[in-house]
Amino acid sequence: MKLRLGLLGAGRRGKAHLSAITGLADLFELVAICDLNEANARALAGSFGAKAYADVREFFSRESLEVVDIVTPAESHHLMAMVAAQYGASIVIETPLAPTRAMMDFIGEATAKAGVAVEVAENYRRKPEAQLNRKVLGAGIIGNVLRLTSFYEPIGQQGCYHSMSMFRLYAGAEVDRVRGFAFGFPVERSEGYGTTFDAESWTQASLFFNNGAIGSCTYLSSWLSPLRRGHPHFVTVEGSAGFIVSGRNQANSIHRLENGVQVVYPLKVDTRQDGNRKIPTRFYYETNPPVEYQNPFADRPLNYADDWGASDIIAIADALASIHRSVASKSDPEYGIADARRDQELSIAISQSASLDGQPVRLPLGGETAWEREQHEKFRARWRGDAFKDADQLITRNFSIGNSLR
Repeated sequence: MKLRLGLLGAGRRGKAHLSAITGLADLFELVAICDLNEANARALAGSFGAKAYADVREFFSRESLEVVDIVTPAESHHLMAMVAAQYGASIVIETPLAPTRAMMDFIGEATAKAGVAVEVAENYRRKPEAQLNRKVLGAGIIGNVLRLTSFYEPIGQQGCYHSMSMFRLYAGAEVDRVRGFAFGFPVERSEGYGTTFDAESWTQASLFFNNGAIGSCTYLSSWLSPLRRGHPHFVTVEGSAGFIVSGRNQANSIHRLENGVQVVYPLKVDTRQDGNRKIPTRFYYETNPPVEYQNPFADRPLNYADDWGASDIIAIADALASIHRSVASKSDPEYGIADARRDQELSIAISQSASLDGQPVRLPLGGETAWEREQHEKFRARWRGDAFKDADQLITRNFSIGNSLR
């Protein structure tokens, strides 16, 4: 069953999604690309034989889309999802689902009313390394999960949802309460992605899970600056019999206690050459027995040479395959609104605790937090409209202005 798909957002991340979409031609027919920057839409659409649009409603009304892939800045997600739901299109949407709970609930209400499916393309938990680590934990190779740590970056309003997604995946539990602390420092001046960096903020958070595990999360505001670029991004999972180290710009490995001696199992990857393409086929640790993750898309012509890397393209393909299953079989998405909302709520809770000088904040959150209120006020000031009351008028705004990652 091939579904009519449109891409909404022709920026840097949209191009990464195309690296997966075009390799899933048996599942999707790419019919149109929309971006409020018409030149971007035309350039990208022309490369893939799709129609180009610069008007969101025209994009939906003319193309009878069954699925739309929303790859626009996070603060616009609730608006784009609203229009998609109005036209009956199921949705794959980039992360975070939206910056605030009110925006996420706006999406939930619109899509539930329309009866369309929503798959949130959280890529970190879908990457082969994360899926492999999940199998390691399921096999009990490092014993019971005791503690998780992470060093990752926030992007604008997105906070630490990547880390929260992986923490929940690995802990297999929900968070009861968090404590957050924020610190600001002057740093040597530098330029990056159109931004001047002469100061940075760091957030340090502690999380307490309902199964007794604890988490420690660190993230900073200036990861795009030349000063911090290339810093390892990592997650560790500490168990009662060993630990896992996983991340970017460093080795992925299992460290396990065997007969009183620590044994290290590095991540290994088998590849297959197909012309100029090197295709990752198997990710594994040589434990006894081995733990492995087979690339389910090894037979598909994904663009593994994309700048975002092979693991990221596999993760995007996984999200796309999931929305296809959901629509074709009328089943629940693999990672939908409820999971995405919980991950972003944790990030919001950490910001709330930090604003209260580290006071504990319990989950689930109650009313609108000060941080969420600030985001809504910033939205109103920047885009000259209320995020909800003026939704119909705001869909014509170009939210990519000043956003170099979308």
